Amino acid sequence: MFQTIQFNTPLIIFGMDTVNQIGKHAKNLGAGRVLIVADPGFVKGEGLERVASSLKGESLSFEIFDRIEPEPSTDVVKGAYEVARKGNFDVFIGVGGGSTMDVTKMASALMTNTGSPHDFFGVEKVKTRGKPTIMVPTTSGTGAEVTKHAIFLDTKDNVKKAVASVNILPDVALVDPMLAASCPPHVTASTGLDAFIHAAEPFLSKMANPLTDAIALQAIRIITRWLGPAVADGGNLEARYYMSLGSLMAGLVLHNSGTSLVHAIAYPIGGEYHTSHGVTLCAILVACFEYIVMAKQEKFAQLAEAMGESVDGLSQREAAHRALDAIDYLVRSVGLPTNLRELGTVKEESRIKRWAVDAHKEQRLLSRCARQLSVEDIEKIIERAFEKE
Repeated sequence: MFQTIQFNTPLIIFGMDTVNQIGKHAKNLGAGRVLIVADPGFVKGEGLERVASSLKGESLSFEIFDRIEPEPSTDVVKGAYEVARKGNFDVFIGVGGGSTMDVTKMASALMTNTGSPHDFFGVEKVKTRGKPTIMVPTTSGTGAEVTKHAIFLDTKDNVKKAVASVNILPDVALVDPMLAASCPPHVTASTGLDAFIHAAEPFLSKMANPLTDAIALQAIRIITRWLGPAVADGGNLEARYYMSLGSLMAGLVLHNSGTSLVHAIAYPIGGEYHTSHGVTLCAILVACFEYIVMAKQEKFAQLAEAMGESVDGLSQREAAHRALDAIDYLVRSVGLPTNLRELGTVKEESRIKRWAVDAHKEQRLLSRCARQLSVEDIEKIIERAFEKE
């Protein structure tokens, strides 16, 4: 079978101290006035001074919107848009984690598309590109700087939903590992596992292709090798460098092949419990992969090898299950939950059924899954995610 491959990416600038180039790239995009959407913590640190200095060096004026919350709701997007609309900004810069970058994407899109954030949930519903955007991640995990996705809590029904449109793909991704150096251990762990899943889940999906497979396996090698050192010592710049690179590569895989089952189940659970995205994913990860391993044994064996597991002399089935053990160990090694009980969720039959129904509605994601799943199948996976030791 001859596969047709499309591979999209923003302009990528990666490396130490590349944030000093942000003024030049903003000016290249036609900036006169710039809106910086930033995490509150970033505004208090030295990073903002570097961004501001670079913009001032190109004679660009700017304002800051920092009313960002973890796992943002559609109300946060509306607030950012109101500031953007009144200021009539030319270029939008998102500096922070995935939440900040997602808000930036949508605030930009609302400048040129009529409607509220709720109107754009789904696939390719943003019909016109927004104002130019530059994304500057300060964590190594979400990959949002190179994706066409933005995730928000829909305040109408308290469920996380996705906007997926090529018209919100950033213009520039500027990835400076130095900006992640102050990231605390727990955030480093949860975002790092988020990145791992962004590489591994698309690698196992129906939408994988030779380009994304090659990048995914390398991202998995890098993250498995460097996540522990980055969590153990945030000042380890070599670890920060490679985690930023691994996260960027995983983001490219996510954007071009897409996530699936793990994310579909995580949305209703995270929406109800308001747990961070990476932590929610970890709590259901192995339970989800156990359910699809029979459909992708060869790829699970490759995953095990990329994670540094010795698979010589093992059958394909044994090697595939070695990957599940390695993933479980990786999550535990950085102190994250491997089941829903550790996440603090309550096991109730009515809740499990509701989550399964909501997850099953995510056909945009589940259509990529290697195994066809009914609502009852998803219930079994969630049950398993409670029972896992």
